[in-house]
Amino acid sequence: MSDLQEAFFKITALEELLEREFELLKAQEFAEFEAVQERKNQLLEFIASHQQLDQEGIESNNINVEAILNNEELSERLQRCRDRQQRNEILVRQKLSSIREALKTLKTGGDQRSNTYEHLGKGRR
Repeated sequence: MSDLQEAFFKITALEELLEREFELLKAQEFAEFEAVQERKNQLLEFIASHQQLDQEGIESNNINVEAILNNEELSERLQRCRDRQQRNEILVRQKLSSIREALKTLKTGGDQRSNTYEHLGKGRR
C-alpha cells in the first residue's frame, strides 16, 4: 500500500470513528465510547507522525510526506475530522457540565428547603 493510499485509508477510518463516537455520546453509551478511544488515538498518532516529519523537514526513503500533505482531498478530509473532533469535544463538555450540575444539585439539594414544593406549600398556610 502506498503512503497516499494508507493516508486515505486511515483518514477515512478516522472520519467514520469520529462519527461513531458522536453517536455513542448522544446515546450515552459511555462504555462503548471508551472502547473506541484506543483506535482513535492510533489513527491520530499516524496523522501526527506524518505532520511532525514534514515540520522537521525530515523525510525517510519510504514516506512521501509531500504527496500526502499536498493532496487536496486529504486536506479536506482532515478538516472534516478536525470539525467532527471539535463537535464531539463540545458534546463531551456539555455532558460533563450537566453531570457536574446534577451532582451539585444533589449535594446542596437536601440543605436548601426553599426550592422544594413542600416548602412553598407550608409558606401559604
